[in-house]
Amino acid sequence: MKLRVKLTIFAIILGVLMIPAFFILQTFGVFQKETVLSDYALAVDVNGKSYGAGPLINSYAAMDKEEDNRQFYYRIDMSHIQYLFNLAYQEYEVKPGGDNPYLAGTVNYQHTDHNYVQTERKYENANEFTTVLNLYDQDGQVIYSYDNTGKGDKQLVQSIIHQGMSRNSGGSSEAARDPYINITALFRDKLNIDVKLMVDEEHKVVTIRMNKSEAR
Repeated sequence: MKLRVKLTIFAIILGVLMIPAFFILQTFGVFQKETVLSDYALAVDVNGKSYGAGPLINSYAAMDKEEDNRQFYYRIDMSHIQYLFNLAYQEYEVKPGGDNPYLAGTVNYQHTDHNYVQTERKYENANEFTTVLNLYDQDGQVIYSYDNTGKGDKQLVQSIIHQGMSRNSGGSSEAARDPYINITALFRDKLNIDVKLMVDEEHKVVTIRMNKSEAR
């Protein structure tokens, strides 16, 4: 058998084997720059100490893999995003203690008159509508709107794979993708709040630090 034929057969076999390998790597988010924080505890920085940020959920949060200018993301289709606004406006109190030795306590979010996340129906006709998610600042002004399609909007919302998870669709399995909004960019540009992440790989804690932006 000629060498060219052997190489062709080898290339075909390799190509066939790479298809499932590509799917497996995609499912684990190898080809994206973000990672979902399901392996970390999510915390908030208060006076240099980390407090548990629940009911914010780690599997609904994501960050850039690269440390330089690391961005923070959260599922925009989840009502928990309200608590991030509470953190930005310091509408919370801390409860020291607890049984977790790697956290100084927990955060209790205060009930306020502000509803920072609201949904509305956008009717195309009397029978068809789409759902729009509106995000508001403390003055009640809309700072961002998202058509709830479950996909990215080519602006602040992007589709991020939850590594290691897949979903069945139409009889086939595909990587689990969900819409996450870039909280770092949103709060910086719309609320004048800087959002930084401190990642403790040893103890598996990602701590959110929010501060008023310095004058630019």
